[in-house]
Amino acid sequence: MKNLIKVAVSFSGFLFAALLLPNVSIAQSAVIAVTGRGAIPENVMKIAEKSCVSCHSEPGNADALSHLNLTNWDKYSPDKQASKAQAMCIMISKDKMPPMTYRGTHPESVLTTDEIKAVYAWAQSLQNAKK
Repeated sequence: MKNLIKVAVSFSGFLFAALLLPNVSIAQSAVIAVTGRGAIPENVMKIAEKSCVSCHSEPGNADALSHLNLTNWDKYSPDKQASKAQAMCIMISKDKMPPMTYRGTHPESVLTTDEIKAVYAWAQSLQNAKK
């Protein structure tokens, strides 16, 4: 279980480190996050890149960043990461994320059933790691 936590923690770090580096693409950032603290698993990161990163990473949308800043994911404590992942699930389940206004211009951002299941499984793994 601790290895799973380390892997999860490491993955999120790659994306966020890459987002902090101005000349690194999202794809390159995924490589960095795989080894960083608090990593998000690759399958979940692909979903985030499709549906979340444009607003929830810097420079992003100020309101979105006030709720979840993926650029700072690796700076969140494991408890805060678990809490944020659970909050993501709540917003997805209420059909509030991605927002309807974003979906209108980015219909590809809508999560599939399998993607929702993947996010839920990841969030649950973070909750289980806290126990």
